[in-house]
Amino acid sequence: MIKGAEQMIAKLKRFADKYPDHVAKALYQEAQIEATEMKKRTPVDTTANAPHPGNLRNSIHVREPERSGRTISVTIATGAQAPYAIFVHENPDAFHPVGEWKFMESVINESRSHMADRIARRVHLSGVKL
Repeated sequence: MIKGAEQMIAKLKRFADKYPDHVAKALYQEAQIEATEMKKRTPVDTTANAPHPGNLRNSIHVREPERSGRTISVTIATGAQAPYAIFVHENPDAFHPVGEWKFMESVINESRSHMADRIARRVHLSGVKL
């Protein structure tokens, strides 16, 4: 689990209880920013005659917000066209002339301490008084 995730989740749940539509929209917008940074860090096969250079990078996407009871979530994922994504993400010994391993997790770990505040600012900017 991502370090500090429990605190981030608790803070977001408090906002979501009061303003679910605003929080869902803000969460999706922030996830788009995270996905963009993930793409910048995603390894790309630059070998001669690489069959699909950039395929993994291009497969990263954000799914629409989902609600389950009081929980609102978004998923940032790689697509089915890159079933090897987990191996690229988790292998510290793989050589990546472009990109890095943990290209998704590193972004979330760097953002986690600020994410709830960023979402709260978006909710507030949408006209909700927090």
